[in-house]
Amino acid sequence: MKTLRWDDVKNEKLERHRVYARSTMSKEKPVNIRLSAKDLEDLKIRAMEEGIPYQTLMGSVLHKYVTGRLVEKTGS
Repeated sequence: MKTLRWDDVKNEKLERHRVYARSTMSKEKPVNIRLSAKDLEDLKIRAMEEGIPYQTLMGSVLHKYVTGRLVEKTGS
């Protein structure tokens, strides 16, 4: 059995988000949206943690939501 290293997991996660971004961003249309300063700052932080631009993360989250693939985290 192959032992996963952190870099393997991180690269797999990054590639998954790249796939989301590519499918989300095809035939792009510009959109304006108002967010609170705090939400925008938190979004940028999360995007940095994922290693992707914040607008890509927003598009990915919205895409998951409209396709029914956004799942709420439970527990903890």
